[in-house]
Amino acid sequence: MAVVIGFFVTFLASSIKGSYQVYFLDLVKLFGQGRDTFALTGAVFGLVLGVVSPFVGWVCDRYGPAKTILTGAFSTVLAYLALSITVNFWGFMFFFGVLAAYALAAMTFVPLGLLIDKIFQDDQKGMAYAAITNGTSIGFMVLSPLWVWLNTFVPWQQISLCIAIAFLLVVVPGVMWLSRLFPNNASPQPGARIPDNNVLSQLRRPIFILLAISFAGCGASMAYIDVHLVPMMQERLSGEPTGAVLVASTLSILGAAELIGAFVVGWLLRFSAPAMLLAILYTLRTFSMLILHSASDTWHYLAFATVFGLTYMGTVIITSVMCLRCYGAEIKGKMFGFLFTVHQLMVFLTAWLGGMTYEFTQSYDLVTLSVMGFCMLSVFVGLILNRFEKKEVAPSMA
Repeated sequence: MAVVIGFFVTFLASSIKGSYQVYFLDLVKLFGQGRDTFALTGAVFGLVLGVVSPFVGWVCDRYGPAKTILTGAFSTVLAYLALSITVNFWGFMFFFGVLAAYALAAMTFVPLGLLIDKIFQDDQKGMAYAAITNGTSIGFMVLSPLWVWLNTFVPWQQISLCIAIAFLLVVVPGVMWLSRLFPNNASPQPGARIPDNNVLSQLRRPIFILLAISFAGCGASMAYIDVHLVPMMQERLSGEPTGAVLVASTLSILGAAELIGAFVVGWLLRFSAPAMLLAILYTLRTFSMLILHSASDTWHYLAFATVFGLTYMGTVIITSVMCLRCYGAEIKGKMFGFLFTVHQLMVFLTAWLGGMTYEFTQSYDLVTLSVMGFCMLSVFVGLILNRFEKKEVAPSMA
């Protein structure tokens, strides 16, 4: 039941970024802003998501992941009820950029990772994480094409109201029941590593710095997908009679590949070195960005969606598993929260600077190449992590 409820949480939570992504150009017109200025809302959303992640990790460690997820569900209802009536740009900035950002942080990677750590055995964690987070994949496959279709005749305010109602009727009751099933009863797992409880001292260790740099590549590429991919495709395909269909198909295939890739990564983690697997995923992601940069026909976009989608959740799953190995269950929530802060800092920079770059160059080429370059950096860091983990993490787990 934890997997089923967690799946529906991530499935509906994908609507927070998915609806914004598809309605981005409509929102630019609705609030009378340029793309560079309105991209700041997505950038602030990503930054706040990162800033509150250590706090979310602390709440998880103290009160339990299920109760934390519940606060996110209630926050989503409040945020989207407000967004359904907001006509002011700064009001949108607060309700989406701040309140909805907290909601997503409290419902996704950090609390779900902690929930999985508490419930499942070590050899089951990867597959459990894949099953729950594949709600996001199904969201790409089902909800993203729905937003593209609704975008042609349903205004943003009505979409916001529907999202609020869906969370109130589906997510809130399910997570309330989950919080009763799994109250916070944290206890050290047998054989778990008990680290230095001074969390701030852990931030200076090389292992954290390496994990943070590699996870920043994940943040940069995910921000590109969430904020810039659809507008870039809409612009390239403007005037094409099948342009909207290709956008929807690209998002659906990306979601389908994400679903497959998450399960493959969960299975491979049983007998593969996590850091080496991480380097392989970032190599594939770099290649996918190269395909997108030179895309000139339908098959290029679909190939990009397939290759990128296969890596989409894998980098998050592997980073979560490595974080648990490095720091143990006692402070994993806080440490993964800090890693997610770095991740979201790159989301902020990619979303905002990408919008500014477009305004100056009238092209998404520079931001595409920049994200590709950061993914290449993550490949090299993954290889370094593989050598470092063998010396630092494996002996401590023996």
